[in-house]
Amino acid sequence: MPNETLEVELSGTDGVAVLSLFGSLSAATYTRMRDLLLKTVLAEPTAVVVDLACLAFERQTAVAVFRAVWNQVADWPGVPILLAATDRVDWPLPGFPSVAAALAAVGTPPRRWVVRMPLPLRGSAGFARLAAEETCRLWGLPELSEDAADVVDALVGLAARGVRPTVVFEWWHGRFVVGVGEDVVVPCDPQALRCAAIGASRCGWSTTWSDGTLVWAVLDA
Repeated sequence: MPNETLEVELSGTDGVAVLSLFGSLSAATYTRMRDLLLKTVLAEPTAVVVDLACLAFERQTAVAVFRAVWNQVADWPGVPILLAATDRVDWPLPGFPSVAAALAAVGTPPRRWVVRMPLPLRGSAGFARLAAEETCRLWGLPELSEDAADVVDALVGLAARGVRPTVVFEWWHGRFVVGVGEDVVVPCDPQALRCAAIGASRCGWSTTWSDGTLVWAVLDA
């Protein structure tokens, strides 16, 4: 493809994020497309609509990136990804002839229990532990309290950089999610993340739309 760039315009309506893509989706832009989708889904809009009308793409690469992202986010956060302005390609995700048609197909999202709070710059790990234990108590999940406290303590150690750390807890479809965010980009360390998330069924490290970092782990009840 002569144009090996990928640009995105983010808009939204009624809680749905719309990604309008421009340029090309190829092997050279695969990683950027994957990261754009992941950071959008992790923000937990009602749904994500991807507008393909102005995008040139290699079929195999496009199918692969959408399948890879959905495999990663299907069980959590489980935000639907809908493709708009699709052709006859056998996409792994629901396809619609236009953005309007995709928006009309978005249903009512399932209820999520979410607690999000800022952490103090000093003693943030200890505060996060207490927050995890109290959240588990309030949500009637005492069996997860110790694991959640240990995981959030370790995640704070990975992500917090003394800028503006935030902790988030979520209960959704039998899964307890622990996340720690920071307002700066924190370099990914996969091995350290696996060590921090011992006992979790899944974990991840993502940049956010505010150019920050979210480190998270999923504990199954």
